[in-house]
Amino acid sequence: MLCVSYGLLVIYWLVIASVSIYDMHLTVKYAGTLKSLEQNPVGRWLMQLDSIQHDVIPDTTLFLSFKSLGTIAVMLILAILIRQRARLGHPVAIGVTMFQLSLAWYLMYGDIPDNWFIQ
Repeated sequence: MLCVSYGLLVIYWLVIASVSIYDMHLTVKYAGTLKSLEQNPVGRWLMQLDSIQHDVIPDTTLFLSFKSLGTIAVMLILAILIRQRARLGHPVAIGVTMFQLSLAWYLMYGDIPDNWFIQ
């Protein structure tokens, strides 16, 4: 049972990390227009803190650092939860993984249908 639990953790981590890396890729790719595209108010605030006067392309170092640290923190918390309380950890990890998959959908297609979970 323990091997299955850790196997699932690896799958959760792969999905979470992959979507996070894709999101960071888009951050770098669209850095020039990111201030108008970013919808997360915390992200916009971080970009304002990191901006350099009269710079055409904003410095996204602080923004990407917090994104990376946030992803790593979530992955570590999930590992601890699954190791110590698997009955709680797996539902939480599934929720985070589903959120990341919906974020990936949004990043690729720009909209998430209201009834995506009902077939």
